[in-house]
Amino acid sequence: MSFAIIFATIFLAAFVIIGGVVMYLSKAIDHGEARFDSETGRQLPDRQPKPPHEGSARPASRIEKADEASDGE
Repeated sequence: MSFAIIFATIFLAAFVIIGGVVMYLSKAIDHGEARFDSETGRQLPDRQPKPPHEGSARPASRIEKADEASDGE
């Protein structure tokens, strides 16, 4: 075997191993946003989403046309 084939094989094997390690770490490490106070440097608590206001939205409903409503007669 020539040097180029051995080098290419080692390079591809290293590429696959490094890619596997990166994929494992990306799934194993918790990703998130950390916010810090500018004065004390301490981490701020996570923001909690505000609950929806009563009556701000309602589910969609079918609008029947006048001729469809009179089909039953």
